[in-house]
Amino acid sequence: MYEYLNLNKWPFQVVPDADSARIWAGRRQTRQQLERMLRKMQLVPASALRLFWANFGMGKTHALLHLCHLCRQTKNRLLPIYAVMPRQPTKFLDVYRAIVTELPYGYLGQQLIRVGNHVGGAVKSSPLFARAPAVVSALLAMRKDDSELETIARQWLAAQPGLSKSQLKAIDVNYVIKTPEEAINALTALTKLATFKIEPACKLVIMMDEFQRIGELRPGITREINTALHTYFNDNPRGLELLLTFSCGRQDDVRFLLSPEIQSRADIETISLDALTQNEGMEFLRDLLAQCRIVPDERWAFPFAPEAIKVLVERISARKQLTPRRIVKYADHVLRERILNLSDPTVDFVEISEDEMRQALSAPEIDNLDADGGDI
Repeated sequence: MYEYLNLNKWPFQVVPDADSARIWAGRRQTRQQLERMLRKMQLVPASALRLFWANFGMGKTHALLHLCHLCRQTKNRLLPIYAVMPRQPTKFLDVYRAIVTELPYGYLGQQLIRVGNHVGGAVKSSPLFARAPAVVSALLAMRKDDSELETIARQWLAAQPGLSKSQLKAIDVNYVIKTPEEAINALTALTKLATFKIEPACKLVIMMDEFQRIGELRPGITREINTALHTYFNDNPRGLELLLTFSCGRQDDVRFLLSPEIQSRADIETISLDALTQNEGMEFLRDLLAQCRIVPDERWAFPFAPEAIKVLVERISARKQLTPRRIVKYADHVLRERILNLSDPTVDFVEISEDEMRQALSAPEIDNLDADGGDI
């Protein structure tokens, strides 16, 4: 709480998280696209594969986490999973591991009980697990209130190497997941379990961020990952939303990263994020500050003067592309420096003026904020 700034939280968070992702600032058209996507996901049970492109630093990760937040408001109709493409995967198992480690295992355990009630207790006999019955054993081990068994089961499900025969026996499985086929079978079983007998029909929404990293891999690894994802999608014609996201300089580059089979299954409507105009940059800051207010404030730009925000936006756009990340970084830096220079900011703080903003932005260290880095 920053009462002297009339802010209930610090508004300039460079690294997005689930809490900050509840806030949506500016980009009204993108917000409408996300809401439209949300409605489409719930419209029919058929699975869909969607693409999301953004230039560097345009707010893609924040948008994905905000979409997760919106999915959680659908009363279990959409179950969101946010995963990040490994930086240097050597096989599909690395991608599988990134997804599986984010699954909601408490919820899946409850679903297992639902399946048991449906088949009279013989869970492994359910068609859901025909190709991966050991998934049931691992999930049951996780429900035994034994931390050691739970750790082993999680390691097995995530295809972690190094499990001994005695550990496998302890959770009642007789093999480890080593091949793309075994990984696809396990992931398909978990996907079908997540959506089993839910009314109205629900979907598992898997968001794989930074998928452009596939372009940095050897051709054989790229083919394996593309083929496995294509197979996984085909094996789940209902109840799955697969969202692949890309950060790269040109939207047209996306098609060079995906196999023809994946491209042919992608939804024709995509979401893209590009640089902000100066008006959009001002709107972004206005919305961001408004949603962090303790009480409504007629001084929309406070703790800055409106003219100071205009100077900030103009300074960034004159040198580089105007992105949400840069706006947040610059505003964060200027406000922190002002507070640090006051003996008691709770008493001495007054809004940052246009002249003060110009002076702050003329400091040599400000250029370090222009380096491209992670997304927000």
